[in-house]
Amino acid sequence: MSVRVGRIVRHEDVHGVSGTGDHLADVFEASDGTTIVRWLGKDGSTNVYQGVKNVTNVHGHGGKTEIEWLWEQEADIDPMEAVFDKKIVEAGGSTGATAAQEDEEAEAIAEELAEEAAETVERVAEKVVVKLAKKTAERVAEKAAENAKVVDENPEE
Repeated sequence: MSVRVGRIVRHEDVHGVSGTGDHLADVFEASDGTTIVRWLGKDGSTNVYQGVKNVTNVHGHGGKTEIEWLWEQEADIDPMEAVFDKKIVEAGGSTGATAAQEDEEAEAIAEELAEEAAETVERVAEKVVVKLAKKTAERVAEKAAENAKVVDENPEE
């Protein structure tokens, strides 16, 4: 849920004491749904409600008083969701797909990424094998040279 800011607009004063107008109160809805109403005017007050529905239940009078939302915070998007959506689009998918299509697209993307990872691991493994073979050959040559030196120093053994 995101933060919203609005105002109370009263089209008809049901009880004849509250007045009508296009800005009788400021309304703030917190990200957890808690709603604060700040009544404007000479004897203004502030009320806190569990949610917008509670405000409309108490003050709505069947639609004769309503909240006009003036600003709404953009929804927080999980950064990984944005990356995943980008990958779906790059793979030819669509972010407006059904759940089944999203699962299918996700599976295809996961398969493609797994294949890329496997190819990378294979390239790294090949380089490791080459370096390991070279180091092993160097060490064997060093040992052979040491052994040859020992034999040269002690020919009778």
